[in-house]
Amino acid sequence: MQLLDPTATSPIQDNKLAPRLSSLSHRRIALLSNGKANARPLLLKTAELFRRNDRCEILEDMVFKTNASAPAEDGVLAELAARSDFLLTANGD
Repeated sequence: MQLLDPTATSPIQDNKLAPRLSSLSHRRIALLSNGKANARPLLLKTAELFRRNDRCEILEDMVFKTNASAPAEDGVLAELAARSDFLLTANGD
């Protein structure tokens, strides 16, 4: 058996917030589901509100994570960011 220490090497992270959008009108929405039972319907209903109220376009291919408790796979967020203006994600059970 091997014991691993999960302690981070540095408690300081240099994360920054994304710039805020000036408007949601006519934006493209990407959808990222964690794959749990109710995440998909929650995402679709929420995106539909943006489509109806802000005339947003919903990208047709919702992306599903392979592991609900882990971050999205390498490259997934960058690929979605290249095709959309903002991302909706949801947890469901």
